[in-house]
Amino acid sequence: MAELSVYVDKRLKLRFKLACTAQEKPMSEIIGLLMKQWLETAETPPEAQTKAGQNVQN
Repeated sequence: MAELSVYVDKRLKLRFKLACTAQEKPMSEIIGLLMKQWLETAETPPEAQTKAGQNVQN
């Protein structure tokens, strides 16, 4: 594990903390999941994204 520090709007952090607490999930677990989801699209080559979009439209 590694520590990650970020700055976000105070209200956004409070909403996030409340939502995580309501679901009894650690904030770090949810952030990790969100990062993995984002990386799946961010690390996909642009031509693969275009082809995938074309397949959906056809």
